[in-house]
Amino acid sequence: MLEKAAQPGEAWRSHRWDSFTFVTPNWSFRLPGDEYNGPDPHGYMSRDEIVSRFEQYVERYRLPVRYGVTVSSVEPGAGGTGFTVQANGDTWQAKRVVIATGLFQRGKVPAFAAAIPAKVHQLESGQYRNPRALEPGAVLVVGSGQSGAQIAEELNQAGRKVYLCVGSAGRAPRRYRGRDIYEWIALTGFLDRTVDQLPSPQARFASPPLLTGKDGGHALNMHRFYRDGVTLFGHLRGFEDGSLLLVPDLQENLAKSAQQEANMLKMIDMYIKKAGITAPPPEPLEVLGDAYAAPRSPVRGYLTGRDFDHHLGHWLPL
Repeated sequence: MLEKAAQPGEAWRSHRWDSFTFVTPNWSFRLPGDEYNGPDPHGYMSRDEIVSRFEQYVERYRLPVRYGVTVSSVEPGAGGTGFTVQANGDTWQAKRVVIATGLFQRGKVPAFAAAIPAKVHQLESGQYRNPRALEPGAVLVVGSGQSGAQIAEELNQAGRKVYLCVGSAGRAPRRYRGRDIYEWIALTGFLDRTVDQLPSPQARFASPPLLTGKDGGHALNMHRFYRDGVTLFGHLRGFEDGSLLLVPDLQENLAKSAQQEANMLKMIDMYIKKAGITAPPPEPLEVLGDAYAAPRSPVRGYLTGRDFDHHLGHWLPL
C-alpha cells in the first residue's frame, strides 16, 4: 500500500477543521473487519476519533503501508500483463492496482482568485481550522456544499458577519419518520448504485444532503441561515475592477435544493410503503421564512473591494 502522507488518516487529520464530525451516523463506519461497535451507533464521531480508528486499524491488521510515497504513473505491464507503477524513483510490478485517491484531494480555486488583493485572506476549506484562527472581520464563504455550509454555520455562531455564495446542493431533514435520513437512504439502496445506474456520470460528484453531526446532528438549511443573520448570495462569477461579480441565481438554487429534498423524501415514502415498514407518518417540514420562499436578500450586484478584509465591502445593486 503506497501512501503519499506520512501517517494514516491524513485527509481527516490535516484537512478537516477542529470541530469536524462524521456527517453519517457511526454505524456507517464499516472498515472491513472493524465495523463500528461502540456505545453510540447513532451518534457522530469527532475528527480525532476518526483519525484514531484509522491508526488502530493499520496497527491491528499490520497493513503493509509505505508512507511518504508518491505514485507518478501507472502503465500497462510488459506484454499487456499487469501494471508497471512508478513511485519515488522506484518501479513496481503488480497484477492488479487499486487507485484509492478519493475525489477531492485538491481544492477548486478559480483563476480569478489570483486577482483579489493580497490583503484579503484567502484559504481553501481544507485549511480552515476554527473562527479564532481567522483575522477579525467578516467572512465570505464561497460554496454551500457540506464543508461550506458547516463552516458558514460555525463562523456565524461565533459572532462573525458571514456572507455565503449559495449553490444548489440538496437539503434534507436530519431525521425523517423515526430514523436518521442516512439510514433510510441506505435501506433504499440509493448508496449502492453503480455509475451506469446514475442519471449521468457527472452525478457521482453531486453533493450529499446538507447535514452535520455537530452538537448531536442537525440539518443545514439556507432559510435558517438567513433567519440567523447569514447574508445569502448566488454563485460567485469573477473579480473585476476591485469588485466581486455575483450571479443572480440565489432563488433558483434554493428551489433546486428544495426539489432535491422533495424527491428524496418521496423515494423514502415509496420504499416504506413497498417494504411494508411500520413507520411514523411524515413530519411536517419546518416552515422558515415565507413558507419556504426564497429569502429576501439581494441577488444581483457586486461587492466593492474597499476595506474588504474588515467588512467585506458594501452590497450595491447593479
